Amino acid sequence: EPAPAEALPADDPVLAQLDALAILPWLLNDPFTADTASLNVHGFAPHEVPAYDERIYAERLAILDHRTPFSLTYNRTVQAYIDLYAQKRREQTSRMLGLAELYFPVFEEALDRHDMPMELKYLAVVESALNPAARSRAGATGLWQFMTGTGKLYGLHVDSYVDERHDVYKSTEAACRYLKDLHGIFGDWELALAAYNCGPGNVNKAIRRSGGKRDYWEVYAWLPRET
Repeated sequence: EPAPAEALPADDPVLAQLDALAILPWLLNDPFTADTASLNVHGFAPHEVPAYDERIYAERLAILDHRTPFSLTYNRTVQAYIDLYAQKRREQTSRMLGLAELYFPVFEEALDRHDMPMELKYLAVVESALNPAARSRAGATGLWQFMTGTGKLYGLHVDSYVDERHDVYKSTEAACRYLKDLHGIFGDWELALAAYNCGPGNVNKAIRRSGGKRDYWEVYAWLPRET
């Protein structure tokens, strides 16, 4: 007869309070996580997605830009993606926000262990819409959309019976290592993300065609359309 399962230990109340106190200053000073009722001065309906003037988007990105290692630029391409996720793909975005509660803690733990920016967790949103069963027409598979060769290169077992590209933990570890290597090549997180999506060879071509520029938006025109 199997032994009864042991109950999970409860969180230490003192440690829980210390954790809460540690993040309290950040939460109090963050204008984007404050009480939604007090921020809703215009009386928007719960499911309404308001459209703002371009200046508002630019100002909000400028505020966030001071708090991230990434360069947050506002332009027409960025606005198009804001509209895509907030309006055209609103239902998908709603599902992804729910899935993020499940997957983001896994991503954050791995990124923290590798001393990498937490913002990289959003790459899986773009790559797979947080669907571990996702498969592209080109054959990229899983949350992090690894091709077979790249997955094997970073330690993922792929054959007719087992495909570790679907494994949340193993594929996340592989993605961190791959992104870290790409950052070592290009010395820039935006270019590393571009290389993850379209391949380092295409990023190198874009850099050459741009005259040696090393800024993402300065090489953007020479990158593959889907990047």
